[in-house]
Amino acid sequence: MSSYDLTTQLLSAQPRAGAPRPRTREADPVTALRDALATGRWSDAARIIGGAWGMLIEEFPADLDAAFQTLPLESLRTARGVAAVREIWLATSIEPQHIVPADAPTPPMAYAESLHDSDARHQALADLTLACAHMVAARIGGRYPEALEHADRVGVLSHLVETTVPAARRVRQPLALLQAGITRGLAGDVDGAVPLLQSAYERCPYGRSPYVAKGAAGNLALLNAIRGDVDIARRWLARHDEIPSTASPHTERVLFTGDLARALVAIETLDGVGAAEALSRLEQGVNVEQSWGPVVTFLHARHALVWGDRHRALSWLRRDSERYAARLGPASTMGPLLAAAQVDLLLSVGRGDQALARLNRMAPDPILTVGRARLELLAGCPEEADRLAAEAVAVTHTSRVRLEGLVVRAAAAVRGGRLREAREAFALVQEVTGSTGLRLPLAGLADPDRRVLLPEFGTAAPPADGRERSMFPSEVAVVRLTNQELLMLRGLASFRSQRELADAMYLSLNTVKTHLRAAYQKLGVSSRAEALTVAAGAGLL
Repeated sequence: MSSYDLTTQLLSAQPRAGAPRPRTREADPVTALRDALATGRWSDAARIIGGAWGMLIEEFPADLDAAFQTLPLESLRTARGVAAVREIWLATSIEPQHIVPADAPTPPMAYAESLHDSDARHQALADLTLACAHMVAARIGGRYPEALEHADRVGVLSHLVETTVPAARRVRQPLALLQAGITRGLAGDVDGAVPLLQSAYERCPYGRSPYVAKGAAGNLALLNAIRGDVDIARRWLARHDEIPSTASPHTERVLFTGDLARALVAIETLDGVGAAEALSRLEQGVNVEQSWGPVVTFLHARHALVWGDRHRALSWLRRDSERYAARLGPASTMGPLLAAAQVDLLLSVGRGDQALARLNRMAPDPILTVGRARLELLAGCPEEADRLAAEAVAVTHTSRVRLEGLVVRAAAAVRGGRLREAREAFALVQEVTGSTGLRLPLAGLADPDRRVLLPEFGTAAPPADGRERSMFPSEVAVVRLTNQELLMLRGLASFRSQRELADAMYLSLNTVKTHLRAAYQKLGVSSRAEALTVAAGAGLL
């Protein structure tokens, strides 16, 4: 039955003459919503949606679809939380016809003056429901700073509800903590996400929603794998797998995050067969939140670095970086990770100039500092590589950045002839590898560095599933233009002659020619056309 047919039936189901109208507050939410829609009580319908949106989305999607196609636009704009619920619904709906007639912006949340005021506590449960709606809507829309603000409110309200409405521990509080943890995990606050997800998991025995425990375990496995704590991720995956999968609308989404974690664990431990099997299951359905899209792209990029087609992965990564641009800003977890994955792929195929250009366009981040350190190492500057890697290791608290930084430091010491420092750094590498289970960064050692370091400890190189292919070349070429040379080169693309460029820059013609001559020499070209072609290919324009 189509949504249109259902709406028609609902609207035509008028009560019999003289029959008493059911009271909205006494009926169950679904019955009350159907009655409110059938009798044109739009404010009542909107209020019901705002209070029971989670149940309606997951268990009665056809009723919610009919409501959004029926409610006047003004009801969506003015009712508390309803526009946010609509945004969630449109982003996770299965059918393409789930569209309302006009855009309804999400209004700001309104709260009691003090969440800790005893007179306002009776409103805490309703406010928790609304705060979750706004948080999830902002997260799905890629508005992570806004989502984090709502996550803060969800955290406060959740603790308040636990003490004032004990019955909420059965369903609403664990679900709110799960959604707040997912929000923080995607919005650049992995450390803040982990305790929320653990709280959601621990509270599930009190409730009747096993999918919350399974979802929390899957997300904890994924976030720990992203941080580089692979052994911890494995333990959470085991808990995720122990919980039976029940037939419900939640099943696909809950299993999806578990599959993401399984794929990342396999990749980071160099389990090629397991990685291929896990990746083959990552067919993201249209009703799965698209915030996970960048994670899927990251997995394919990491897999290609060791086993796959790197050029093809670069093409996909560039496409998906544009596709998910709203979810890859400074406040995101996956933005720096995808940029670092792109830098690694560019270095793996010898495109040092493009890797440098990509790094120069990104805001500072420890994982990108390690990428820059690796670039300097391969470009023949081991001292600068060591300095940058030491800086990243000093400021980070994630196992991933720490291990990758230590690997670069060990290789930089080898190339600088400081074998004692190389041995010390590599001893730390082995220590971190043993405590976390993370192995992929070790495969990033170039062959000459590996031959020096690994015999020192009597170990063999980590196998890449039987494939003889280095992740990175021994060296890459990098063109280093000064700011003035780069400015003149970019000016060539905008002006027809050097004279026009000189006039626009308020410089003498000789100054422009001097800078361009130096740029041409570094690029290895002799004409304007060649310079623009090479510079564009290197990402300098």
